[in-house]
Amino acid sequence: MNDHAYPSRLLRRYEHDPRIFADDARWLYFVLTFIVTIFYWNRQVFIPFRLDALWSLGVWLLYLPIRTVIRSTCRTPKWLVYVDALIMIINMYWWKWLPVSVPLLSVIITWEAVWSLPFMQALVVSGGLGLGYIITTFIAPIIPQEGPSSLFIAPFYPLVTILSYFLRRQMGLYESLAGTDYLTGLFNRRQLLQTYRQHESSRWWVVLLDLDNFKQINDRFGHLMGDMVLRDLGRLIRQLFRAGEITARYGGEEFLILLPAELDRSVIAERLLRLNERLKDLSLRYPTPITLSGGIALSREDNEPLSDIIARADQALYQAKSQGKDQTVWAKDIVASPPA
Repeated sequence: MNDHAYPSRLLRRYEHDPRIFADDARWLYFVLTFIVTIFYWNRQVFIPFRLDALWSLGVWLLYLPIRTVIRSTCRTPKWLVYVDALIMIINMYWWKWLPVSVPLLSVIITWEAVWSLPFMQALVVSGGLGLGYIITTFIAPIIPQEGPSSLFIAPFYPLVTILSYFLRRQMGLYESLAGTDYLTGLFNRRQLLQTYRQHESSRWWVVLLDLDNFKQINDRFGHLMGDMVLRDLGRLIRQLFRAGEITARYGGEEFLILLPAELDRSVIAERLLRLNERLKDLSLRYPTPITLSGGIALSREDNEPLSDIIARADQALYQAKSQGKDQTVWAKDIVASPPA
C-alpha cells in the first residue's frame, strides 16, 4: 500500500486551509514562551524582564481564545490579520529577551497575510512588521549589537511575502489542474466529492446526465469525434449553470450537477429545457443527433452521503433510458411529494 496516498492526521489538518498552520504556531509559541518564563523565573538574569514576559503572556492569553473563535466561525476576516500584525509589533518590545523568536513568528503572520489578503495589502502588513522590528529593537535592545542587526532582518519580511505569494499561486494552479477535467473544464469526481464535503450541511438537488448512444458515436465516427461532443457539452453546461451551482464530469459520458435545494422544480426543468435546446443546435454540427437522458434526486436531509443521493438519481436515469432516452425523470420520492 502506498503510504503517500494516506497523509498523516497532522498533514490532513493543514491541506485544505494552510492558515490553520499559523493558528497552531501561535499557540505553540505561547506554550514555549510560558515554559521559558517559568524556567527563568527564579534566575537572576531574568529579573529585569519579568514584567515584560507577564504582559506578553497576558495579552496572548486573552487574545488567542477570542481569535480562535473568530477563525472557526469566519475563517480569516481581513481586519483580523491587521490586528495580528499590530499585536505582534507591540509584543516585539516585550519579547526582546527572545530576539530570535520574534522574526520567526512574524513570518508566520506574513504567511497568513498572503493567504488572507490581496498581494499589496499583504505587502503592507509584512512591511509594517519589518519596520516594527527595527523600531522596537533600536528602542530597547537586549544586546547592544542587536539594534543594527535588525536592519538586515527586517527587509526579508516583504521578500517572504513575495515568495509566499508566488508559492500560493503555484499551489492554486496545481490544485485547479488536479480538480478539473481536462476535456470539459468542469470539476472531476475528486473535486466534486471534496466540494460536497465542504457544503455537506446543506441540501442539494442532484442532476445526473448521460449522453445517449455515446458508444455508437465513438465506434462510428472515432474517439476524436466523441471528445469534441464531450468538450462542447461541457461548454454548454458551464454557460447555463451559475456560481454556487456545482458542475462536474462524473465519469465517461456522465455529468453531475449539484443545485441548491431552495431552487424550485420549475426552475430546474426550465434550465434543463434550455440545455436540450442548445444541444439540438449543437447537433447540427455533427453527423448524428446528440441527446441527453437525466435523473434528478433531492437530498432527504442535511449531511446525507452524496453516494445515496446519486443512487436515487441513477435509478431515475435508468428509468429515462428504459423509456426511450432523450428525457429527464424525477426520482420516485420527489414525484410522490407535492411541489415546493
